[in-house]
Amino acid sequence: MTARHHIAPRIFLRLLALMLAVFACISLSFNLYFRNYISETVREQLAEAQDDVRRVPGKERGEEEHAPMPEGMHRLLPNLSKLVKNNLHTEVRIFNTDADYRVTDVDSRDSDTTATAQTLAAALRDRGMSLTATDHVRLTVDGRDYFVTAIDDPHLDAVYMVLYVDVTDVGTLLAGINTTLAAIVACALLICLFVANAIAGTVTRPLRQLAQFAEELGGGSFAPREFHFQDVEFEQLAHTMNRAAERLDAYDKDQKTFFQNVSHELRTPLMAIRCYAEGIACGVMEPRAYVQVLLTETERLSGMVEDLLFLSRMDSPAWTVEKQCGDVRETVARAAEPLQTVAQAQGLHFEYEFDDEPVLLCCHEDDLERAVTNLLTNALRYAHTRITLRVQRVPDGVTIAVADDGDGIAPEALPHVFDRFYKGANGKNGIGLAIVKAAVERQGGTACVRVDGETVFTLHFPSDQG
Repeated sequence: MTARHHIAPRIFLRLLALMLAVFACISLSFNLYFRNYISETVREQLAEAQDDVRRVPGKERGEEEHAPMPEGMHRLLPNLSKLVKNNLHTEVRIFNTDADYRVTDVDSRDSDTTATAQTLAAALRDRGMSLTATDHVRLTVDGRDYFVTAIDDPHLDAVYMVLYVDVTDVGTLLAGINTTLAAIVACALLICLFVANAIAGTVTRPLRQLAQFAEELGGGSFAPREFHFQDVEFEQLAHTMNRAAERLDAYDKDQKTFFQNVSHELRTPLMAIRCYAEGIACGVMEPRAYVQVLLTETERLSGMVEDLLFLSRMDSPAWTVEKQCGDVRETVARAAEPLQTVAQAQGLHFEYEFDDEPVLLCCHEDDLERAVTNLLTNALRYAHTRITLRVQRVPDGVTIAVADDGDGIAPEALPHVFDRFYKGANGKNGIGLAIVKAAVERQGGTACVRVDGETVFTLHFPSDQG
């Protein structure tokens, strides 16, 4: 089973991962760049100092007065204090040592130079570094960082000049920057926590309101609710749910109306069948005289049940339309043929206005025939003298029309004639025209009605259906 989590922790963890990744990349890139910059800058400074040392003649050494030197040390070193400092503000120091790593002369610009020189010489000796091969070596001695290079003294035999730069302060600056970055990360994480909670709140509050609304819909309360969300997506979802509530409310009312109409319509034939059956059973009625009444009422009941089953089948997502191409004129004529007798009995006649050439249409013939039959049955209830059937090929497709010369449809009822369970004047149960609309639309067509001297129901199928 998939684990469930709250939105706020998930948002926080994702923001945390993003911020840590960003700060890690920044910190790593900065440290690599800064350390490389320190190394390159100090190496250039040492190389410049080496060139400067090699250019100083031997007789010019020791000309400046220095503090008294320890016994055994000589004032033979060049003065490097005039070298231009780099961007790191580090200074190059120098001392002399013999092959045994004994310091023989130091740069006496400060009091710590001698101790530092002796410490570095000892470190070079302990690490087994040759004075002839020490070139820009980084050493860490007693917690301080140095870049060290050694060259032969061009004026003294068996003596080496060791130049070094103390970069401890620069390293301390880098450590301070890293500490500051860590503090920034910590502050950012706290901000991230508040931001995650704020974002989660803006998401969960609308969701809770919409979830409550959905629960009310599930409980049968379809009253729309007014929401005011800042996010467009939640506004769209709320609008969609309100539309769904309106449709559910309309469907619920239609269902109730339908059951009222159907119960009445079903009760009438059932009561008739029961009364005649009881009369026959009790010997009050002659069976042969009333069998036809029973058959008529049974046929009426069967037709109503068939309509309900057909409507239910069209509502099923599994319902598929298997189309066949044929002459639609034959389908319409076949639907009209069984009703000819009914029309003649009512003093009506059918008029056919078909194209002379075949009108081919790819459709589900049974469903189309049922739709035309329902239109004709509807027209039989309202026509005065004639019903006209038209089948035509038009530039944008195929049209089938059923027209009658009745009194027409009331303007207020016109928009609802195809609504499911809507029962107009002299209507039966309000599903006949709904079946027409559903059957045609499931095949890619449209159904419409207009009243202009006559009532015309038109089925239109676009060119790609023909």
